[in-house]
Amino acid sequence: MKKTNVVVVLLIILMIVGSSVFAQGSKEQAVAGDGVGAGKTIAFVPKQLGNPYFVAVKDAVEEASLANGFEFKANAPDSSIEVDKQIGIVEAFIAQGVDFLVLIPNDATALVNVINDAAKQDIGVFLVDSGADESDYVSYIGTDNYAGGVLAAEWFGENVTGQVAIIDGAAGNAATTARFNGFMDTIGDYPEIEVVTADYGNGDMGTSMTVAENFLTAYPGLSGIFACDDQMAQGAGQAVKARNLSSSVTVCGFDGSPDGAQAIIDGIMDATVAQQPRLMGKTAVDYIIKYMSGDSIDPVIYTDCEMVTADNAASFLAWH
Repeated sequence: MKKTNVVVVLLIILMIVGSSVFAQGSKEQAVAGDGVGAGKTIAFVPKQLGNPYFVAVKDAVEEASLANGFEFKANAPDSSIEVDKQIGIVEAFIAQGVDFLVLIPNDATALVNVINDAAKQDIGVFLVDSGADESDYVSYIGTDNYAGGVLAAEWFGENVTGQVAIIDGAAGNAATTARFNGFMDTIGDYPEIEVVTADYGNGDMGTSMTVAENFLTAYPGLSGIFACDDQMAQGAGQAVKARNLSSSVTVCGFDGSPDGAQAIIDGIMDATVAQQPRLMGKTAVDYIIKYMSGDSIDPVIYTDCEMVTADNAASFLAWH
């Protein structure tokens, strides 16, 4: 082949490759900037991302954000008890000038000031899953955690008699505190059940296993354990199984996680109160869009919860 022809062929190849790259780049830019959220940023700050429940919320917020053209950012502390670290993360997002903040507070009181600071910077704050004390957030979207605690107590009343212990989340955690209160305010309607003790599991499986072991030692006649999330319930269930007490000690969690459903199928847990974290995340973005349009937003938007047992656990092997 002549040298001139080689040069021509190379130029044609370069033009084809260049056109392809340009087209691909244009497509990516259109996806990133297309939709009602074009030019706006949503930042997501959960309690932690070591718990699959919060990952499910994050994935739903991210998917809905990108589908509507928003830029999406996320960061979280390593633990649900790292309140100061969560505050620092929110402060950093405020400094970056994000447009909207989807927040799952680690402490109902401690996050008030930073929520108000965000509002002063015209950042719309939407709380998901766990609430906060009176502050300038737009709306709370999530389970009626108190009602979920009531539902758990009613289930215990129908399925358990004797001594019951509770593993709460962490001090100041609005969601687990509401679950605890709903349970305690209702369990008195069942005189055959006595709540004998309670302790914090801090949303951690290992910590809750130790807490449950202490319960079983202190109360050898224990009939049931209510844990305020599925991670803690799995830890409690492992402690019960290790002592060969699964047939006599009932373990109920709260979340309706795929791992929790599998633990029910495997006999580690007996039940859980199911939430809908993916629906919460999607709903948060839906209401951000309504807020941008100037629509009136309800201050509280509840998503449903239901009991999961061996009868329906297979349908909860994916997040709802």
